[in-house]
Amino acid sequence: MENVQSNVYASELKFRLSSDARFAGNEDTVIRYDESSAPNPIFTVFPHSEEDVVQIVKYCREKGLKCFAQSGGHNSRVRNHKSIDVVICMRSLNHVSVDESSQTVILGGGTINKEVIDAVTAKKLEVATGVCNTVGVLGNLLHGGTGRFTGKYGLGIDNLLSVNIVDATGKLHKGINETTDPELWWAIRGAGSSFGIVTQATIKAYPQSNEGLSWTCTLMFSNPSAEKIGKVLNAIDATVMEERMSLLCSFACLPPTGHPSIVLVPWYYGSEGEAEKAWERILDPLLEPDFKQAVMLPTDKLNEGNDASCAMGGRKPSVGMGIERLDVPSFLEIWDLCLEFGKNEGAGGSAILIERFPKEKALRVSDDATVFPHSNRGIVYEVVCCPVYKDSRLDEEAKVFSKKVRDIWVQRCGDPEKPRCYGASAGFDEPLESMFGSKERVQRLLDIKRKWDPENYWGALLDLP
Repeated sequence: MENVQSNVYASELKFRLSSDARFAGNEDTVIRYDESSAPNPIFTVFPHSEEDVVQIVKYCREKGLKCFAQSGGHNSRVRNHKSIDVVICMRSLNHVSVDESSQTVILGGGTINKEVIDAVTAKKLEVATGVCNTVGVLGNLLHGGTGRFTGKYGLGIDNLLSVNIVDATGKLHKGINETTDPELWWAIRGAGSSFGIVTQATIKAYPQSNEGLSWTCTLMFSNPSAEKIGKVLNAIDATVMEERMSLLCSFACLPPTGHPSIVLVPWYYGSEGEAEKAWERILDPLLEPDFKQAVMLPTDKLNEGNDASCAMGGRKPSVGMGIERLDVPSFLEIWDLCLEFGKNEGAGGSAILIERFPKEKALRVSDDATVFPHSNRGIVYEVVCCPVYKDSRLDEEAKVFSKKVRDIWVQRCGDPEKPRCYGASAGFDEPLESMFGSKERVQRLLDIKRKWDPENYWGALLDLP
């Protein structure tokens, strides 16, 4: 009966859409990065234009259906996913137009990082993007947008110039910016997915430095002792970050051996000599990594090392927080928790992720400029607990594991009175104050939400009380 109804809906809707729009039944739903919160829609539709998106939303509202847009599909915490009837896969809206004279880029709502990076690199430009090729540009950007260029150019939302957005009634609003609608502009820069479907955006671009070449290194510590873990974390914590630096660190059991390991990936936008000086603490030979490889790479190759960890499928209900320090006893306990959960069948790929980006540039933006507050802009470390498994019977255990790790971070590595998190990796029940700051700030955000989406059609990060 469900297939019959799906066919009826698709038949009615297709007459409203362009000839290039496509449909797929629920058996062909686009695989998400985290299937534990993936919708089970009646059907998936692939719009080919902004007008297609308008008509899909209008049709769903007429029929009492809940729709949800995805581009890369990596948001691991999709609220109200069980009530979503129609998935709007935006991937066909992936056009990228680079204007070299104005140093701006216009991109479609389905564009992924790799597509925009390739387009701007061909023009010897660069943009603020995330560190995973297959993540949707706007999915990352609208919730803050951190990445290797955060130190140089600030957050993704600070490089956003305008957007086109389809609201909960199916109306397309073009060219939304600080002048056309200051309230909405404030809100979408940090909570954008809660206000509609962004079908197009214009962002800033910048000339490449150092001919687009940067230094990156992979350091691996296999089966590290507690003492070694402490030394590595202390070296990271003691490193002074400048604008051309970033660091990715993970606790994980890596193939082919499956040995528990620490993997460090420091990055520096400059020469090898400059990089080695900037990262001298973690490059200290006394740390004795089991593996070390440093290379100079062009911008369009930087993310390739993360492709495997960004692969779709499986259950990955990650939970992220922002912390101030790498408290060694706390991380040793987290290390043990990760190894214990990883003993479950199929859960060996579980990981703890630590990201560090320079934040001085992001903090130069006025605290009133966006919903993303200074308290969160200044987070020293973005950390994520990422259980990885396939068997749904592990869902509850994964939840317990993530909560234990989260609580350790909040109580021992940050300010327990003011926990902070990055919205894109927040847990389902994370207080809005953790993402957006003070109660007054949250209230302002909810007031704008009531104006633009009074029925709370777009759940996303916000649920109206």
